[in-house]
Amino acid sequence: MGKKIYRNRGSKDNIIISIAGAHGVGKTTVFNLFKKDNMVKDINKFKFFPERYIKNPPFPFGSSNKQIGFRSELHFLQQLIKRNRNIVNFDNKYNGRIIILDRTPLCVLIYSKSLNLKEKDYKLILDTYNSILWKEDYIFYLYAEPNTIMKRIIQRGSLEKIRKEWNEEDKEYLLTILSYYKQFLTNKEGVFMINTENLTPEEVINEMREIIAQLSGYSFKKLEKPISTQMNLLKYIK
Repeated sequence: MGKKIYRNRGSKDNIIISIAGAHGVGKTTVFNLFKKDNMVKDINKFKFFPERYIKNPPFPFGSSNKQIGFRSELHFLQQLIKRNRNIVNFDNKYNGRIIILDRTPLCVLIYSKSLNLKEKDYKLILDTYNSILWKEDYIFYLYAEPNTIMKRIIQRGSLEKIRKEWNEEDKEYLLTILSYYKQFLTNKEGVFMINTENLTPEEVINEMREIIAQLSGYSFKKLEKPISTQMNLLKYIK
């Protein structure tokens, strides 16, 4: 069968957008709210893919134990590869869709670096990562001040008991992760910065809608807030 065409102002390629950010910034909250948003739910123009398919990972993320850290990141990479296969299959069947991903594949490199894995273990993850043709056009990077992120982590702490094993309340760990996001994203094309410092999740979604409209030509029923000026990574990561 030929590729099924979804027409919106003519035939267009799919646009694949990853929502990225350090743990605690609100990335997954925004992803889930956007998925349920009245402007996109039940509209086949949009397709959402979660960050992983196994809710409870077999190894805790963020472990200071290098062996456990390596296993957890390798598991996460496997989940991302599985997701990428599903995205490829979807991309081969449909045109003109806006595909939203919870987390960018780059995060597995960022977190692996932050865990200071053994060189041979990181190289295995890097080589595996580089062997995949990742489907991703743009990254929406959500950020806030480190202290704000720490407050959000504490506020959400009771939501998932398993997160207490992930070292998410370690500020030095968070700062290391933010520094690697800076390193990996500063010169990368297709990255849009969204400052969530004083925004509610709903307001973040409003900014995302505006960017999506500019990138795709898709017209939402209404745009509640204009996009803010994009910020340079160097201005908020110390």
